[in-house]
Order: sequence, then structure tokens, then C-alpha cells
Amino acid sequence: MPTPLTWDSPAGLTYDMPGLTWDMQQPDPPPPKPKKKPFHRSPKPNHTPTPPPDLMSTFQYNPAPKSTGGFTTRAALGDAVTQDFLTGEVATATGLTPVQVESAVKTFFQKILACSNGCGWSNNLYDIVRFRPTSGGSSPQPDGFHNAEDINADVALSFTKEAIDAWRATLTLESLGEVGKVTPLIDTILNQDTGTADTYTPGSLIQLRGDHLKLNKGDVTQGVFFKAGAAAEVRATVYGDIEPTTLTVLVPANLSGPLMVRIAVHINGSVRSFTYTNPITQ
Repeated sequence: MPTPLTWDSPAGLTYDMPGLTWDMQQPDPPPPKPKKKPFHRSPKPNHTPTPPPDLMSTFQYNPAPKSTGGFTTRAALGDAVTQDFLTGEVATATGLTPVQVESAVKTFFQKILACSNGCGWSNNLYDIVRFRPTSGGSSPQPDGFHNAEDINADVALSFTKEAIDAWRATLTLESLGEVGKVTPLIDTILNQDTGTADTYTPGSLIQLRGDHLKLNKGDVTQGVFFKAGAAAEVRATVYGDIEPTTLTVLVPANLSGPLMVRIAVHINGSVRSFTYTNPITQ
């Protein structure tokens, strides 16, 4: 049997001696490197992607007869949108936390108010909104204005025409059918002292604009009613012009704060009412 030759074999042994073998352990060869998979770039789409479902909305409305003939439409209001819901939607869309979203939104509007301090204005912010400071007030003398409340200082904030046009392009329309019961409708309330919308001066006239507004001011079941917070409604007693589409009425001098406005009109054998969406403020 051959004698194995190792590094620590006794001296005198040589590699070429008969019966000897070289028994040095050979290291295991390294494992082969894994082959890289070839990189294939995904082809770019050659069509316009479909907008996410939340960008497509169904705008529901009711056709309604106008007192002057023909028809108009009334938006069918859905559920009120909460701040938490809107904050969550923005957080999801931007990757911000709800706390960051709330901070950014509040800061944005606070900066608009700060710019308005010096009567700054803008016709276009981010291609979405515009704002401008406004004022009004009423005084028998030109030097009768002493503070911001006297001049009814305010800021008008609205969407740009381009933003509204783009929004309209996302809508699908759904008619919920003609409103079977004719009711009064208030579209706008204007302060007759200042000409501004959704404001009033106690003891002064406001003008209601809308449809089916003609009422009998001598009938206490009809008229314009004001409600401040949890207080009971107060019926107006002094009226100016009363027409189907416009009506002027005096706000009682003892009222203050935000007021909800309701009109009640006798139509086709019954008294029907409508409450204006926005509170009017001083």
C-alpha cells in the first residue's frame, strides 16, 4: 500500500520515492458567482391613464319650475364634509401626517389674512384660488368709521375660473327628477348698506334673491324669519319690495351675531319654507 507523504513526514523522504503519494489537502473551489438577471425596462404606456375614481364625481340636481316661467336646477346636497375626513384625504394624497396637513392648511389661510392686512390680493394662487380684501359699512358722515367692524372689513375667497372649468370637466350629471313641490328658494342674500353677500347690519335692509319669494306680509305664518344660535326664531315685520325673484326686508335692530334666514311662502294651498344655506354675519 503506498505511503502518503505529508508536510510533517520524517526527514529523508522525497516525493519521487517508490510507494509515496502526495496527500496535501486541496481547498474547496469557491462557489460560482450568481449570474445577474438581465434588466428589462417596463414599457411606457402609450395612452392617457384613467383618472382615479375619486376624481370622477356625480353631481346630482333637481329641475325646478321658475315663477317667471321655464325651469332652473337645484343642487341636491349630500352629507356635510367633516374636517377630519378632508384632512385624512389630503394626508393620504400627499404622504403627510394629519397633523402636518392641519398645520399647513391653517398656516395657508392665516397667511392670506395677513396679506390682506395691507390690502394685498391675488387673482391666482396655485391655479386654484383667488382672494381680495373687501369693506363696506354704513355711516351718515364720511368720518364715522373708526374700526374694522365699522367698515365691515372682510376677505373674499373663491376659486379661479380655470379651476371651476377643470372641476366641471370631471363631473357626471344625474338628474333626480323634477321637484314635484314648488318651494321658495334663496340663492343670495345681500346687505343693502354695503352691497356684500351674506352680511347684514342690524336695523337695516337686506335683499333676498331667488325664486318664489312673493309672500303676504300680513299673514304671520308667512314671512322672513331670523334665528340666532339656540334662540327662538324672530319674524321680520318691516318689508320693502316683494317680488317673485327679489325681496327686501329689515333685520330687527336687536339681533346680533350669525343669523340663519328662513322664508315661508303660501304656495298652492300650503305654506312652504326654505332655509338659506349660509348664516349671515355682521
